This record gives sequence, structure tokens and C-alpha cells, in this order.
Amino acid sequence: MDSSDDSPLFGVLPGGLSANTENAIKLHMQEIASLKAPLHGDGNVLAVIKFPRDDPSACACDGEPWHDIHLRLSSDKLLKLESKVISDMFTPRAQARFRRRLGLEELPPGIEYVLDFTPPEEGIELADITTALWLPRAVKLWFLAGLYIPSSILCITPTLSTRPLADKAVGAVLALGHDDVCKAGPCITLLGDWEPRLDHKVPGIVDENPADDLRYIPSWRRVDDYCPIRHRVAIARVLRAINGDDLLLNSAVRMWTVAQVAISLEVPQVVVDPVTQWLIAPPNTKFIEICPERAFQLAHALKIPSVLIAAFRILVNEHAVDYAYPKPAPGRRCPLTWAQRRRDELADHLSTPVEYASRAMAERLNARLNALKSDDVFNLLPGNNTQWKKLRYYEVLVAGLPVSHPLAKAHRALVNALRKSFHRWINKALKPDILDPPFQHGVKGFIEAQRRHYVPAAEYMHIMDLYNTLATPQKILTPFFWNALGQGEPEHAFSGNWSCGKPLSFFVADFNSALQDAVEEEATPEFVRSRLKAGVLSAIGQDQNTDIEFSLRDFFNIMRHGASDFCHDTVKPMDGYATDVDAGGVPLFLSDHLLLSLSEQELNYLPIWAGGLDDGSGGVFQEVIPPAEMGPSEPGPAYHTGYTAASTDADEAVTDAGTVVTTRAAPGEAPSVSNLDFDALSIGTSTANNTHDDFASMTAGQSLAVQPSGPATLAAGTTGTRSVAASTLGGNDTDDESVYAAARFQQPADHQAQGQAIAQYVDEVSEDGNEFMWEDDGDGDEADFDFDEDDNDAGKGDDADGNGSDGNSTLNGFEEIDARSARG
Repeated sequence: MDSSDDSPLFGVLPGGLSANTENAIKLHMQEIASLKAPLHGDGNVLAVIKFPRDDPSACACDGEPWHDIHLRLSSDKLLKLESKVISDMFTPRAQARFRRRLGLEELPPGIEYVLDFTPPEEGIELADITTALWLPRAVKLWFLAGLYIPSSILCITPTLSTRPLADKAVGAVLALGHDDVCKAGPCITLLGDWEPRLDHKVPGIVDENPADDLRYIPSWRRVDDYCPIRHRVAIARVLRAINGDDLLLNSAVRMWTVAQVAISLEVPQVVVDPVTQWLIAPPNTKFIEICPERAFQLAHALKIPSVLIAAFRILVNEHAVDYAYPKPAPGRRCPLTWAQRRRDELADHLSTPVEYASRAMAERLNARLNALKSDDVFNLLPGNNTQWKKLRYYEVLVAGLPVSHPLAKAHRALVNALRKSFHRWINKALKPDILDPPFQHGVKGFIEAQRRHYVPAAEYMHIMDLYNTLATPQKILTPFFWNALGQGEPEHAFSGNWSCGKPLSFFVADFNSALQDAVEEEATPEFVRSRLKAGVLSAIGQDQNTDIEFSLRDFFNIMRHGASDFCHDTVKPMDGYATDVDAGGVPLFLSDHLLLSLSEQELNYLPIWAGGLDDGSGGVFQEVIPPAEMGPSEPGPAYHTGYTAASTDADEAVTDAGTVVTTRAAPGEAPSVSNLDFDALSIGTSTANNTHDDFASMTAGQSLAVQPSGPATLAAGTTGTRSVAASTLGGNDTDDESVYAAARFQQPADHQAQGQAIAQYVDEVSEDGNEFMWEDDGDGDEADFDFDEDDNDAGKGDDADGNGSDGNSTLNGFEEIDARSARG
């Protein structure tokens, strides 16, 4: 299309219109003329779209009614699209039907196929396509985005970075195109409707309030939800795009209809680029923010990763706030988000990833808050806080002092005061006044200007009032808490915090005084005094000139930077403009009240083509199974990972001074590889203390015959308890099957499956010559099992014929043992 056309039609444009607006009008009228042009082209396919005859008044913007459209297309181009819908139209049966319906006994010269793209007039197919083409509320209202002029604060603020076009109307070229049935008549005379309303009489992209006298939505702009004329013209546009012609999308109504027609014809690739350009052209990206449900739906169907990710982030955060409500109402979804954005419907297959990701986000951020509120917070914050390391080292030393010792008391008081001061900091960041100075300069007014885009004046509530209604688990799902905590407070405010009626600085001075006294006093134990100065320097990695006293200023500075980094990992700086990293490359203008920094875990619920892990199998929505790196341990479900979990999360060591020092593995440190030590079996202790009734309830529904690797079970009808105990060496002989019978009731260690435990148990018993005894099981029987310590074949079971087994299998001789023989 040549936008420089100077035909008389465009000579009537009055002065005063901007160049962009004048260009938008020219393109609009040229596109209509092109659609109505006579048949042209040299393809071998005749495509026909017939229009209804019952409404000759359904005119386009040129004032003329629509007539049947004929297009010539290439069969090669159509078939290369690999659309089953279009391919089926080339079958002989379909060709005969089309020729009969269109009255084409003989085809025009050069035409080999005729395709009738006229929508059906009835039936399920019509119902399905009508449902898809039914215009969403936001789509019908989007022309207001071309008229509404936002507040200038959205572009230039004293504290936030400049955002180009944030304060501009979307404009005519993207939003102000007229519908294909122009109810305004010859609308070329309504040129003023193509310009933004400089009188600010358009309050936002919202329905007008019936109670107001002001009418800012003309009646002819209220388009039908479904229009058969619009449907047919959209088909013509898609076919022209297949033919290589430009596709003009100058309104949300046209964009939505064309996209849905392409999807129904199974040729979405034809419109992907134009629809993507329409959605991501700033400031038209506000469509994604005001109606993310429809943006997500379109992006999913057309496979547009950037738009899908941006809409997904918005939807997940909004739903996470709902999910974190302390008293959720299952099955009920509020029609408004917490910031009063009106929600749209989302299909089940699209809402599933949003729901899973929102729950994961809520749980992740609440876990981060719990970490901040824990007593271990200073160990979790990033940064090398040498002052906190001092206190941790002193904690080890003062453990050897009496509880009433001044240094021990001062140390406990200081540590508790530091933690309380930090927790007060957290509580302060959660308070409602975080949107006021000095925490968030200008942010409150900034967000109010954003929300006026889509919240009607009659429903409008201030952001402060809305934030006050949120519970703590919900507040941490907004950027306000994290920005306030990351910005922190001055040192004097932190050190002036009171604990037990005293400021924090008091506890610091008291500790340092007690520390110096402990170094100088001879009454202090030597191992404490000698390490107070020399040991702490090496413990924190400092040189000999480092002061051993605790510095509140150094502690505060390092802690504040650590808290800032911790918060930065959770939420990006509130610059209001999304980048490729944090929102899929789509610039966002209205989402500063949202927390869009989703983790990799939440993004994994996206399709594979958008960078997620959802391949359509549903596996991404299931719990992750631990990897069996070392393979199965025996037939059946038992397997092992090759790693062992420590019995405790700390390792204790006793120093030469008698002090117990506890060390913990660093967060994220890989577990040690299991060496399958026999010590973990704890043979010398009783491990089976369950009664028969308890065991029956624990193993209900399990087969004892086919699951030898399952939990140890007692035979039906037995009572009392059993245990396998290590005994003194004995000289009594017994058969090898009895060893397996004893081993069957031995519980394995955490890192072992049942089969491994049995094999190792028997091998060790055979080598050591231990005696195994059943404790009284309630029936008066007692079985003694003795092994000859010189028997080199111990641990090798006999087969059914009494032949010796090589003992290589952990199951040899085990399958034949039932509960009755196990009792001896």
C-alpha cells in the first residue's frame, strides 16, 4: 500500500491532523479499496467468500456495501501450509461440493481448483468458530487506548527512569481503525475521532459510568460481539496474507478476529508476525497488562514466546496473591485482582500452568520471608559479614564458660538484640506506610496514574487502602516489601532500636566491655582467653591488626548490603520498564505494583517452545522423582540414589579443651557419596518395636509375596515384639536359611534398600560369627542361631536341593522363606 496516495479521496482531509493520524486514515481506506478490488493474480485456485444478502445496509467505511470476494491463490502455497482444514478442501468430494454450491459447471481459464471459504450458516462448526470470534470485553473497548492520554508522570518522574511513550495515547495506526461494518455511515467525515481526546474527557480504557452525563463512547463504536461480515472480511485478509499481501491490523477488533480465523484455518504462522508486532509495539503493550488473559491465550495459540512470558508473569503474580490469602475460598475466583484489574476468563488448559506456578511462587517467597524471620538470618544473607563471624566464634568459646559468666550473658544479649532489631526492620517494611516517603518516593502517585487506565472512577480505591487489606503472606508477593527492606534504614535508626528497654548500642558496649575483661582477667579459663584474640583472627580470615571487639557500624553496613542483595534477587529495581531478562523482552508500563521476577521453577510450567518444560505429557505438573543414579537394587520398585543422608545436620567435634564445636554443611553443599558402611545398620540395637496390629495397619494393601523389598512384616497371627540383637560369639551351628530369616526382619539404614540390607547383614554375620537370637515373641518359642567363625561359606544359602549357592545374588534363598519358616 502506498501511503503517499494523493487521490481526491484524501484531499478532503482538513488541516490540524497529525501526520501519523493522516497516515492511519489513508492506510485504512486503501486497505478497504484493495479488498473490494476485482479478481487479480495468476494462481490456479479460485477462493470464494460469499456475503449475506439480507443486509445490504452493512457498509464499509467508504459507504458502500460488501460484495462477494474472489481471490486467486496458488495451490502450492496453500498445501505447503500443512493445514488439514485447507488440504481437505482439495479432495475430489469437496471440490464437487464447492462447484455445485457455487454453480461453477466449468472453471474459469487457468483455474484448477475452487475453494469455498464462506462460513457455514448453521451447525457445530459455526458454533465453535462463533465462540472463538466472540469479542472479549477488553478488545471491544481498546479503541479508547487510542483516545486516552495518560498522566505525564508516567514518562518523567523525579526518582524513576524515563519511559518513552508511557504518557502517550496508543494512537490511530494501532487502535482507532473502524469496524468492517461501519455504523457511523460515511465515516470519512468523522476525522476528529481519529485523534486522541486532548480535552481529557476519556477517563480511561473503561466502560463509561451510566450515572454520568458525559458520553465519551459514541454509539457507533459499540460493535457487535460477533459479526458475520467481519468474519468474512477477516478470512479475505488471511487469504491475502497467504498470497503475500500486507496485513493491516489497525484495531484490537481486527487483530483478534484475524488471529482467530487463522487459528481456525490451522494457518497461525501466516499471522504470527503481524499480531506479534501489534502486541509488542509500545505503548500498545498496555493491552498485555490490562488483559493478560487474552494476550496469554493468543500467544499460546500462535506460539509467541515474548508475549506469552510477559502475560504469564502478570497472571502468576496476581494469582499468587490470591493463593496466599490465609482463608482461601476453593472454587471461587474474585472477578477483580487485588489492584482492581478486571479479570477475563481463561480456559482450563491455560489456567493449569498459571495455578501451579502461582502456588510455587507463593510458597517460595513465603519461605524466603521465613528465612529472614529466623534466628539464622545473618548466616543466610549474602556477603562476608566478619562481625557476625566473630560472634559465632565467640559463641563456641563462651560455651565453655558458666552460663552466669558476664561474657556469656553479654554475648547472648547482643545476639538476641541484633536479631530483634532486624526483625523490627522486617515488620517496618510490612507496614502500610511503605508507599510513602522516605521508602518509595513518588511511587504511590505513579501507581495511581497507572491504575487509572483500567479502573472505573466509580470503583476506584487508593492503592494504600488496597494494600492494607492484604495479609503478610500476600504483601511479600508485591514489590513494595522487598524494595522497602532492600532500601533499609539509616544506621542510627537501626542502632537506636530498643530491646528490653535498652538501645542496641548498649548491648554492643556491654559485650565489648565483657570481652576485654575476659581477656585480661586471670579467672578466665586459659583455653578461652588464649583463643579470644588469636583464634578469632584466623577464624574470620583477617590479619593480626583486626580489632577483636564487635563493631556495630561494620556489622550494619555489611548486613545492609546483604539484605539489599537478598531483596534484589527477589525483585528487580522498580524502574517500570521490563527488559529481555525479566519480562520476555516486552516493555511494560502499568505493572509497577506487580512482582514479575519469577524463578526458574515457576517458568518451567511454560511450554518448551517458550523456555519451559511442559511438553504436553503432564510430567511438569508432577512431583520430581529422585534420580536413581546407581540403578535398581533388586527386582521391583526398590532403588537407591547412591547418596546417603547424614543422621544429623551437624557434625560435632571435641576440641583439646573439651569444648564441643558443631559445624554444619554449607547451604547447597552436595551430600557425600555413600560407602554403604555396615555401621548404619545399627545391629546392636532393637529396631523392630511394632506390634502386629500396628504393622498390619502400616502395611495394609501390600503383598508380602511379591514385594520382598518392602517394609519388614510379621506373619499373620503373631503377637509381641521381635528384635535382632548382636550377641557374644557362640559355637552353635545353624543352616544358612535361618540367617536370611533373621535378616528379613532387620530394618535397613536410610540409604539402603531392603535387599542390600539383607545381603550385607548376612555377610557381616557370617564373617564375624555373631549369634542371633529372637526375643520372646509371645508364644514361648525362642530360636538361637550360632555360626562357626571358621566357616568360610557363611552367608551362602543353599538351594532347594541342598546345593550351595555362590551367594552373588541378594535374593538367593530368600524367595522361598515365608513368614512361618522365619519364626523358626
